[in-house]
This record gives sequence, C-alpha cells and structure tokens, in this order.
Amino acid sequence: MGQKMTTNKHKIPKGQEVTRNRFEFQNVIGKGGFGKVWKVIDKKSKTVYALKEMSKVKVIDKKSEKSIKYERELLSRLKHPFIVNMYYAFQDYDNLYLVMDLLNGGDLRYHICRKRKFSEEQTRFFISCIVLALEYIHSKSVIHRDIKPENLVLDDNGYIRITDFGIAKVFSNRNASETSGTPGYMSPEVMKGQNHTHAVDYFAVGVIGYELMLGKRPYSGRSRKEIKEQMISKAAIIRPEEVPTGWSEEAVD
Repeated sequence: MGQKMTTNKHKIPKGQEVTRNRFEFQNVIGKGGFGKVWKVIDKKSKTVYALKEMSKVKVIDKKSEKSIKYERELLSRLKHPFIVNMYYAFQDYDNLYLVMDLLNGGDLRYHICRKRKFSEEQTRFFISCIVLALEYIHSKSVIHRDIKPENLVLDDNGYIRITDFGIAKVFSNRNASETSGTPGYMSPEVMKGQNHTHAVDYFAVGVIGYELMLGKRPYSGRSRKEIKEQMISKAAIIRPEEVPTGWSEEAVD
C-alpha cells in the first residue's frame, strides 16, 4: 500500500515514516467491513483526523486488495475542500491505514431521515457543494460512480463533502462492464450495462435533488430489476400538485 502521501500543509520531514505511533487514538467512530475508523490526534501537529484501520487478513479474505489499492491511489491524486481528503497512507504487519479528514456533521441520509424534506435554498446549497466537488473530480478524469446520500457527509460548518471512492474509476471509453453502484441512484446507461461518462454522477445529483424536494426517490423498488423496469418504462415527472410551497419552476424543471 506504500508508506505515505502528504500535502504541503501536512508534509512529513524527509527520512521520517508515518506510523501508528504518530497518532493518539481517541475513540472508535465507525466500523466497516475491514475494521474500524478511529478519531485520532497527530501528536506533533495536534491536528484531529479520522484514521481508517483495515485488517490485511479481512482485505485478502474478501479479495479486495485491488480495490483498496486503487482507492488509495485515486485519493492521493485528489485534494479539494468539498471531498473527504486523505493525508497519509501507511501499513504495519497486520493492518493498512488511511488518515482522512474528520467530519462530525453526519451523512446526508441521516439528515434526510430526520428532516424528510428540505427547502429550495437548502437544497441549492447542498447541490452546489456536490457540483463543485464533481467538477474537480471530473477534471482529474475520475468518475465517482456512487453518489448517494450515504456518501455525502457534512462538515462542522454544514458544507457537503463527497466520500467513499471505493468504486470510483479513471474514465475509459470502454467501461460497459463497470456497472457497480447503488440502485435508485444509478443512471439508465449503467443499469443497462452500456458505456458511460461522468454524466452518471450528475444523474445521481438529480435523483438527490428530487429526493430533497419530495422526500422520496423518482424510482423505487425492492430489487435492482424492479428499479430498472421503472426507470426504462417512465420518465421522472413532478406534477404541479406535488411541488412543495416555496419551490420555483426552475427547480422543478
């Protein structure tokens, strides 16, 4: 997995490797398929981070070495105020570690469950954050491919940040076989197993905008097959009587 990646702001002096001992472990803030996510403090800079600790045994058992390595390589190329940035990557005998921005605002799914619907002003703010991040990501020839509320996290100031680049890919003209994603947010061309471009990320943004307005997704079902059938058979339409008070015609369009 390599030993380190840094930005100038977080640069490690030459000859010094980043290790687990550099950080003071506070508490577990999450659990994933490969291990835990810790809140940590850099003992030297006093900066607070999220540290993702992944068991090598679990990574190998799930045949995920390639995807973990690919995500790490992508994150080393990306730095933006509206994504969850990675600062260091290192390993020891048992584990792989990624040191990331720590965000305390909860993901957008949590806030949708709490609030159900949002105003046009709130939605415009969230979508603006997502679009600015996507414009940057796409400028690096990367397609995220899994834009959904669970992968949009709020920082302490309420700005949205994109996270989870686990199935992101560098754009290729021939990518019909790369159909990973989350049903309900996947574009028709991905659902049909066709070649696709960065437009698939904007399709997901449209679904999220619809969801924030109406409290539901335009296409739903109990399986990927049901969602695909709905998507192919009918266009997403917002009827005049469905439009919440205070929303503009431009937003509905």
